[in-house]
Formats: sequence, C-alpha cells, structure tokens
Amino acid sequence: MEKIPGRYPGLAAEYNQNLREGNLGRCGKDLFIMAAHLRKEGRRVDELKALMLSFFFDLSGVDSGPAINRSTSKRAADAFSASGIGRHEMEELYTDTIRADTVPRPIMTAKDSLYVFEVCLDGRFEEADEILARFMKHHTENRTGS
Repeated sequence: MEKIPGRYPGLAAEYNQNLREGNLGRCGKDLFIMAAHLRKEGRRVDELKALMLSFFFDLSGVDSGPAINRSTSKRAADAFSASGIGRHEMEELYTDTIRADTVPRPIMTAKDSLYVFEVCLDGRFEEADEILARFMKHHTENRTGS
C-alpha cells in the first residue's frame, strides 16, 4: 500500500489557506496530494475533480510557468477510466469545476483548457504541448501588443 503524507482534512485546510493567501502554485500541489487520498477512499469522481483543478493550475502557469503536467494527466486518465462516467459527463464535470475566475489571468478559457485536458487524457502529450505553445505565444503577443 502506498504511503500518502498527511490526512485529508489537514490537506484540505492547507489547500484552503493557500487559496486564501493566493499561493496557487502550492494549491495545485495540495490538490495532487488530496487526489491520492480520494483515490484511496475509492472516490474516483472527486479524485478526478481535484486532478482537473491541479491540471488547470499547472496549465495556467501559477507556479513556474504554463506547463502540461504528465503525471497529473496520467492520474486523471486513470481516475476518469475508473470513475464510470462517460465523456460527456466528464466534460460537464470539467466545466463545472473550472471557471473563468479559477485563476487570475488564465492563458486560455475553461473550454479551451478542456480540449487540452482531453488531448492529455488520450495520451497525446506532444500535441498538447504544441497547443499550449500556441496559446502562450498568443498570450504573450497580446500582452506586449506585438
């Protein structure tokens, strides 16, 4: 059995504290660890939601720049597969979980990020990286007025 640091209530409290303080990079990491607890409890849909948020935080670059986190993506694909929900339900879950105000100044909309998430669920990471690079270029050009 894998050893998971901390207890879920403590992790949830830490996540909420980091969220209140605007430490979004830390929030993404908290969610990744919280997802492991949810998996252990058999709460695969809740695990998927936590991983969706963690994925979006990484994608939005709240820690060290926008990135596709392959570990999060692979765990999300496993949670999705084990959850028993269909693709359409997963898409609704994503758009209910990820909102326009989830992070300040996201580089893509929730709908665009859903597409990238689905590409990653299918294991097409090179394609996802290319999409992210195009969004980053567009985002940078719009900020600099180029």
